[in-house]
Amino acid sequence: MELDVNKTNWKILYRIGAVCAFLVLLVMVTEMFLTALPDGARTPLTITGWFDLFNRNWFMGMRNLGLINIIATTLMIPVFFSIFGLHRKENSAFAGLSLIIFMAGYAIFMADNTSFPMLELSRKYAIADLESKRILLAAGESLLAKGSSHTPGTFPGFFLAEAAGILFCIVMLQGKVFSKATGIVGIIAFGFMFLFEVSSSFIHALYDISIVFAMMGGILTFVWYVMIGLRLLKVSR
Repeated sequence: MELDVNKTNWKILYRIGAVCAFLVLLVMVTEMFLTALPDGARTPLTITGWFDLFNRNWFMGMRNLGLINIIATTLMIPVFFSIFGLHRKENSAFAGLSLIIFMAGYAIFMADNTSFPMLELSRKYAIADLESKRILLAAGESLLAKGSSHTPGTFPGFFLAEAAGILFCIVMLQGKVFSKATGIVGIIAFGFMFLFEVSSSFIHALYDISIVFAMMGGILTFVWYVMIGLRLLKVSR
């Protein structure tokens, strides 16, 4: 009886993982839509520009500092845990390592994200006197150095998450739960996203090329989540 309950619980988790995989797709489509809006282009801004953006449109300000990434990465937790669950018997070592690396990257990314602190600073800046504004500008500059998306400050979290994705896909290639195509597509997708993070964070001269990496990685990641979601639905029955 206990084994049956445990098996049922895992199937429920796989179903949750499938739903979260499809929700990640919805978040990705939403992100593309938001990019097309007037404030959606992530052009470099001064700290006063960021405060003006937050006070004009707080949602787009938070989005441009990684709010959508917070939502998508959080939804990935049940997905990656489901992948771990499906490989926990035949390859628990590397599946477990992949999950630990992903959770470490998630924790670092959440700790480094500055969208919520910047929202509070912008609110205070709008009503502050001249001297207080100088202090708030300095605090804002510090936040940008730490957590502006796709910069050296956010690189560690993204790097670990993408490394975990690649390692999970290698586990898939060794296992029999997912197709080989799923593992290969995932490795290429996370590889392109890793190249994007490196070039956008450290090699500004390659900005145009980094956009190509992001587009290729985004398309393949979209396909990968479709494949993962469909497979998790099947094994949850």
